[in-house]
Amino acid sequence: MKKVAVCGKGGVGKSFIVYGISKAFAKRGKSVIVVDTDESNQTLYRIFGFSEPPESFMDFLGGKNAIQQSIKKRFQSSEKEPVMSVIEKSSFNVSDIPYEFIKKDGNIILISIGKIKEPLEGCAYPMGIISREFLEKIELGDNEIIIVDTEAGLEHFGRGIEKGIDTVIAVAEPYLDSIEVAEKAISFAKKMGKRVYLVINKVPNQIENKVRDKVSKKGLEISALIHFSKDVYEFSLEGRIFENSNAFMEIEQFTEVLDARV
Repeated sequence: MKKVAVCGKGGVGKSFIVYGISKAFAKRGKSVIVVDTDESNQTLYRIFGFSEPPESFMDFLGGKNAIQQSIKKRFQSSEKEPVMSVIEKSSFNVSDIPYEFIKKDGNIILISIGKIKEPLEGCAYPMGIISREFLEKIELGDNEIIIVDTEAGLEHFGRGIEKGIDTVIAVAEPYLDSIEVAEKAISFAKKMGKRVYLVINKVPNQIENKVRDKVSKKGLEISALIHFSKDVYEFSLEGRIFENSNAFMEIEQFTEVLDARV
């Protein structure tokens, strides 16, 4: 396991899980590359303690307008989005990316594919194409691991972003719609031959047994159950993560399971 995508319905706590897993792997001596492919989430860099985001990888490739024109020509020639190429190199590693396009803190590096910054600037498909190709072409060292914070929902599966990764972590909250989105993500990932894990997040103690029973009846296996933490919510108002919470420790325990597969 070298490239891990964290996905789920909006609001389930993907960024919290991404942060927790990344910090836990870093503590275990891994070099962690966090790849932000969620074009609408503007604050992941703050969670990781950076005062400003890295310049977008899309700008490194020439900017959104140039990439849109390149993609438009490919669409006109009937080329399909899941196989389009906008990165000239056949492969690259992190050291090939200029410093302004990364943020680094210890063993953790943050890379942002691109963001929607202005109204009426057009759709996000260029970021999807870049994300898919980035994950396919980046080569990792023996001690490196990628954790991907995906956009909410399931559209990234249709764009082929998971082609370049080997593991999918589907995150859900303890309500039916959220669990069903995670269920669909797991189904898609398995069809693509990926290793899958299911994390149920923000679970109140009093309904834990009911949640486990509901998920089991769907034929799903819970890989990690993260309990609801009032402290996590209070810290999130400041854009921070409360690392002394039981929820954070439960993520660290889950990471031990993941690390055994790396």
